Amino acid sequence: MSAEPLEPPLPFSGPTHGIPRTIKGISERLPEEKRALFIEQVTTAEFGADLDEVMLVWWGQAVLSQDPGREKRLADARAGRNLVPLSEVQRRLERHDGVE
Repeated sequence: MSAEPLEPPLPFSGPTHGIPRTIKGISERLPEEKRALFIEQVTTAEFGADLDEVMLVWWGQAVLSQDPGREKRLADARAGRNLVPLSEVQRRLERHDGVE
């Protein structure tokens, strides 16, 4: 048996660990403009699958919000700016993995 990380590394530069999957942990890491919606959803979700889904979605948002350049990259992508062809992304990944 080999030791494998519980969570795969995420493809961005922000911290990927250290955000507890708790209401407090998620709330503290969300941007202020999203926090109220999270609190509303988490306090009105029914215990069980509904609450689990809310926590999973918002934990993901909390993790992604730790990436400092995320909003600019999203805006650029939506506007069609600074796009990189898929072939270039593949080439960079292969070079990063030492496949060349």
